[in-house]
This record gives sequence, structure tokens and C-alpha cells, in this order.
Amino acid sequence: MSNVVKEDIFSSDPGMGMNANNFEGETTFDLTGPLGSLSGQYYSLMFEMGRRGFAVFKIEESIDVSPVFKQYYDLTIQQKQALEAQVKAGLGQIATAIHDYELIWHDLRKYKEYLDYFTKIEKGESMLKSKKKEEKEEGEKSKKEGTQTLRSVFIDQVDAHTGESIALRTITTRWPTIIVDFMRLDEKDLDQKKIADKYHISEAEGSILATKNKLFIEWKDNLFKPTVKERYQHVVRLVEARKTSIQRYTEMLKPVVARFKILNDALENPGGRVVPWRSFFQPASQAYSMDRTRIWGFLPFAPAEKYKVTRDYLDEIPARKAGFSKAEIKEIQESLKKKSESAVLNNYENLFLRGEVGALPAEPSIDEIVRKYVPQVEKSYGVKINITDVFEARQRLSNLFLRKAMETIGGRAYRRIGDHVSPGVTWQFSPYFVFLDIPFPRTVIRLPNGSELEDVMIENMTVQGRTQNVIIVCLLEVIAREKQLENYIQQLVGEVGGSDLVPIEELVKQQYPEIFGNPAGKLMTGTDIAKGVKKFKWFLGDFMEMIGRRWGVHFDWLRARGPYEFAMDDRIAEVMQLESMVQGYWFIVRYLQKGAGVPGIKV
Repeated sequence: MSNVVKEDIFSSDPGMGMNANNFEGETTFDLTGPLGSLSGQYYSLMFEMGRRGFAVFKIEESIDVSPVFKQYYDLTIQQKQALEAQVKAGLGQIATAIHDYELIWHDLRKYKEYLDYFTKIEKGESMLKSKKKEEKEEGEKSKKEGTQTLRSVFIDQVDAHTGESIALRTITTRWPTIIVDFMRLDEKDLDQKKIADKYHISEAEGSILATKNKLFIEWKDNLFKPTVKERYQHVVRLVEARKTSIQRYTEMLKPVVARFKILNDALENPGGRVVPWRSFFQPASQAYSMDRTRIWGFLPFAPAEKYKVTRDYLDEIPARKAGFSKAEIKEIQESLKKKSESAVLNNYENLFLRGEVGALPAEPSIDEIVRKYVPQVEKSYGVKINITDVFEARQRLSNLFLRKAMETIGGRAYRRIGDHVSPGVTWQFSPYFVFLDIPFPRTVIRLPNGSELEDVMIENMTVQGRTQNVIIVCLLEVIAREKQLENYIQQLVGEVGGSDLVPIEELVKQQYPEIFGNPAGKLMTGTDIAKGVKKFKWFLGDFMEMIGRRWGVHFDWLRARGPYEFAMDDRIAEVMQLESMVQGYWFIVRYLQKGAGVPGIKV
């Protein structure tokens, strides 16, 4: 069953949804056979479920291998340790690339600053050619600022190393104003007598200033400027190369991290650690492996109703009728517009930008039940669920209907949603589903004589009758599990951070909004989505229920508060659970019996 939806919804909210567990719809299989026989049966069952129209999802997976089982241990657990070493090396490469990038960026800032000085000079000389007085004044000011800054660089970093007896800094004791006088010079001041007359200084000081000015002009135009231009180009090249390498190293590391995370060691969690500790296996001396997979599968069915034909096509309805509020529609549309900047939207997403969605059998599909369980999905999987994720869950269910509907024949599914028709039987346009929860614990044992066998114990397989809103919650759990993996990868490579795992660009904006700018608007969380539930007080229903308790007169036909079935005895037990038993429970049971060689079994 679902990790979050466990109670019978119809018992507390008649007609709002159904999560009906058949009393007879639970069983346990314990099959033992030669190595590979039961694994083949598992894959055969998965393909057969798809052929029969079931949407199949893996929701849990773990593995534990005893070190004594060396061959298999090297292929699994030791392989994970090798991936761990690759992850560490990859993170080290990223850290080194970032360190190199920062060092090169420091040089780039320095050369960029020098080029800014030359830019001021070039801009000033260009403006001096103008006939307008204001532009000439502005040009003279710009040229003077650039030149004086370069003169200070010349004094500090070039002239200071020419020798104590002739450096400007060291002869200020004889001519205290010589540095100030040098800063006042322009490029035409090259004659010592003219300098002495122009600035009212001694001819000896004018001689030194003329010599220094010639050296400055030679250094500025023929040495420093060409060198800065050439080095700036080289440093820009290095900066761009390092910037790209950081991005590429990060992208190259993501598949390795994903493989590392997918190999889920059962001993990583407390529940998995106690299994070998308390079981009859002997990890220190026996060669065995235990892996566990949990499969969800669901398929819609249409209860038999007189004079009613089941639809096999989908309409397009306003998003408001699907249960989204105006604020939620706006948030989803903004998210889709942002997504369109880096990816091509499918037709379903483009449809939502117009404020419409493909209709599901029961509307509003985003109802009280869906909103109620969003915070529980967040808590169960440790991820943040926003309204875009709820939209994605609904979209996946809508796509399943569309890809398996009659109208997809002839390629119309590709034109509608950009995808091909799904294999398997046609889905009936119904809000009621057969839901299968199948755990597959598999144990492989190598005996001391060298023989190997495998055992599969399908422990407590269940089949339920569920309504569309509960299926949307289950798809939301699938999305939450996917987000777990993506969050793990992004957090490890440093793309997200903080308690809410927001992008680093948004994180620094939250910490210093005055410097980095205001952060983006906060997305709706699971609690916000749950607050969107519309509460109705149905006084007539409460009144009738009070009369029923007092006088023993029941008005079951007035109990329904939602679009789904509420009559437990007449409809759910006699019709729907029978349908789920036939399509779900007996199909799995007989298929496994046939695979195990039970005589007389037909599927």
C-alpha cells in the first residue's frame, strides 16, 4: 500500500475517495528454485503487467550481500565502494577547478582594471575631437583620470625599482613636491626648460621630470599597454576554460553519484541492519545475498452500470475546474515559462499556459484528499513538494490515459502530447483503479557443495480498489522519490544548499538581499497546498446522520460528499472489490502459480 495513504478514506469522508482493501486480497508466496528461474519469472511478470495495461512503478529497492559471497559481493557492494572513490575524486576535481578559477579570476580583475584606465584615455581623446564644449570638458576629465592613475601605477610598480638615488619616491627629500609635479605633467611636457617655466620649479627638477615623463610615455604606449592586452586575452581564455571545466566536471559526476545512490545498501538504514542480525543466516560464514524490490501497479476499471457507456476520450477543461486556484495557476505558469527558457515544453504544458488541462474522469481532480496528503508525502520522503509537483503528478496520470486511449490509434497521441501510444490494453476512462502492491524479497544462497538456489517470498501482496485522487497521491510519491535522488545529487555537487535546498544563486540572495538582489518569490509548500482545502459544512447530511443515530433510520443516499461511490455494501463490496479481485489479485496469483509449474493453471 501507499506509504502515506493507509486508512479507508470512504469511512470518514463518504464519496470523497476510496482506498478499499479487500479482506481476501492479501496473500504470501514462497517460491524456491534454481538460480535464475525466479528472477526470470519476476521479469516475465513485469512485462506481462505492462502488456495487460498496468502502469508499473518501482517504489523501493535495497540489497545486502555477505562478504563470503565474494563473486557477487565484488559485483555489487564492492562496486559501490569503487563508485564512492570515483565520487570523492570527482569532488576533488571540482574543488581544484574552482580554486584555479578563483586564482585566474583575480588576475583577470587586475588586467581588466588596467584596461579600464586605457579605455578612459581612449574615450577622452575621442571626445576631445568633438566641437561641443561639454564633450571636450568631459573628454579632458576622462583622459586626465586615466592618465593620472597609470602615472601612479608607474611610480609604485616601475619607477620604484629603478634605484634609490633616482626613484621619485627616494628624492622627495630634495624636491618634496616632485611626485605632485610629475602627476601634473601631460604627454607634451618633454623639455626641461619649458617644464621649469610652466610649473615654476627649478631647472634641475624639470630635467628629472622630463626624463621620467619620457620613460612613462614609452612604458605606457610601447610596453605596458601591449602586454596588458595580450595577457588579458590569455587570462580570459583560461577563465572561460576553467568555468567550463567546473560545469563539465559537475555534469560528469552526476551519473556516477546516481549509480552510487541507486545501489541502495540495505545496511544503510536501521530497519535493514537488523534483518541479518536477527535472521537465521550466518553472514560471517554463509554465502548469501538478499535484495528487496517493491512494485506498484495500477489499472483503471469501469464498474458495471446500466444505461451508461464508458468514455474513451479526453476533453480539455479550464485549470480552475481541475481544482487549481488562481494563485496556483499563476505559480505553475511562471514555472513553465522559466522551464521554456532552457527546454521545449510538451503540448500538455503549453496547454496549461493557456489556462487549460486535459480532463480526467473525475473533476476537480486536485481535491481535498490530494491536498490533505501533500504534507504527509513531504514528511515521509523528506522533500519539499510544491504545486508544480502536484501538477506533474496529475499530468502523468492524464498522459497515461491519453497514451492508452482509443483516440491515440493513428498517432494522435504524438500530436497531442508529443509521445507515442503506450503498449498494452486500452485504458477505460474511469476514476476507479485496481492497485497492486507487490513486495519481492529475493534471497540467493550458495551452499558449501557449490550449488546455488534462489528463494522469492512475495510477502503480503495486496490488491486495493482506489479512486483517482488516491492514485494522484501515489504518483506524487513517485515524484517525491525521484526528487530524493535529484536533491541528493545536486546537494553533493554543490548546486543547492540551505535547509530548503534552494539553488546557490537564490541562497546568497536570501542571506544578503541588499548585495545580491531580492530572492525569487517563495513557492507554495505542502502546508500551503493543504490550506487550499475548501471546507464545507453540510448541515443536511449532519442532520440526517443525527436522526439515523437516534431513531435507527438511515439515509445512505444522502451521505455522499464527493464524486465517488460511497455505498459500501451495495456498490463497493459487491461490484468494485470483485472487479479488483479479478483483474488484480487472481491475475498475479495464477501467473505466479503457472510460473511455478502448478498443474491446471491458466492465465
